[in-house]
Amino acid sequence: MNLPGSNSRLVSRASVATLLTFFVSGFSLASFLSRIPTLRDALELSPAPMGSLLLVGAVGSVLSMPSSGPLVGRFGPRNTVWASFAVWASGLTGVIVAFEARNIAAVAVCLFFTQAGTSLANSTMNVEGGYVELLAKRSIMPWYHAAFSVGTVVAAALGATVLYFHIGFAWHMGFVIVVTIGIMVWAGLNYLPQDVVADMTMDESGATARTARAWKEKRTLLIGVLVFGTGLLEGAANDWLALAMVDGFQVTPAHGTATLALYLTVLTATRLVSPALLRRWSADRLVRVLLIGAAIGVLMLAISPWLGLALFGVVAWGIGASLGFPSAASALSRQPAMAAARLSVLSTLGYGAFLAGPPTIGYIAEFIGYRYALGFVVIPVLLSIALTPYLRAEPTDSHPVLD
Repeated sequence: MNLPGSNSRLVSRASVATLLTFFVSGFSLASFLSRIPTLRDALELSPAPMGSLLLVGAVGSVLSMPSSGPLVGRFGPRNTVWASFAVWASGLTGVIVAFEARNIAAVAVCLFFTQAGTSLANSTMNVEGGYVELLAKRSIMPWYHAAFSVGTVVAAALGATVLYFHIGFAWHMGFVIVVTIGIMVWAGLNYLPQDVVADMTMDESGATARTARAWKEKRTLLIGVLVFGTGLLEGAANDWLALAMVDGFQVTPAHGTATLALYLTVLTATRLVSPALLRRWSADRLVRVLLIGAAIGVLMLAISPWLGLALFGVVAWGIGASLGFPSAASALSRQPAMAAARLSVLSTLGYGAFLAGPPTIGYIAEFIGYRYALGFVVIPVLLSIALTPYLRAEPTDSHPVLD
């Protein structure tokens, strides 16, 4: 194979492009999530109907993700990520129009396509990130996910600002669409060329067969289950933390969004320092300790009668939720020929939980409130803690195809 060197300009530009993709993915997702209180109030939805609305979007996510492996294998990450963001932009434009008309059914339909595009883009960018990490020959996947988190922090801060100044939903989301598509045009142009991807994976055929094989691999599936728990941990905070603070502690919507920004900030900071942490501790041990801290933090938020202690729990939650997905993505990216297939499995389970799980919290909240409902997130996290040993490198992983 004639592959570019780790310090080549092509790899460097692809790494920057991947970093930007993660950033705008987090920015676009959190921008919408920051306006969930606006949607709820304008559409006059109680917790259960609000959960149903989010569940429709989650169905789009779950249905699109299994196709990511075959699509990336056939068309390459560049074309797939462009198509994904085109679907996202079209869907979100429809959400804006439907929201202005106060048509709940149309909002749900358009949200289906918005989340389908989002999920396919997220899966594709993780595949691209895995390829770049292998070519760069160093651990950079946590930094990509840190960029995703930076995007969510920026979006949460922007969301709090536009709420404070009473800027409309349509203007806010329209700005997000323009910024995201503008960045992604450049980023896609600087992805790894398809001939390089084909050399890394040995061929451009058999993508569907490799994906079917990945769904039968015990280690891949168990790591996927691990990420299901961590995805729910992260997704529940993104969807419901602001509302839990507003309803549970009677703070303003702006302060609720600011709490979400706090959570995202500590999550991002942990991801930024994670490469240094991973040089001292193995991924399985580090993720296990962090998840234990996250479980404690969630319970503190759920049962604390004091706002200050709840905020301390939010910090522990953010730190603990930081490394589940990036560590799992790195663990499943060590063999280029199977990276896209395995990451499509991981994304289906992880992002499926990230987007599909939180609506369940909405149904529970109908009876006990958002804050207490979030305490149920601890249950799948305990399973994730038990599965962390599978993040260790297997003997076959220590000799990737690139060697």
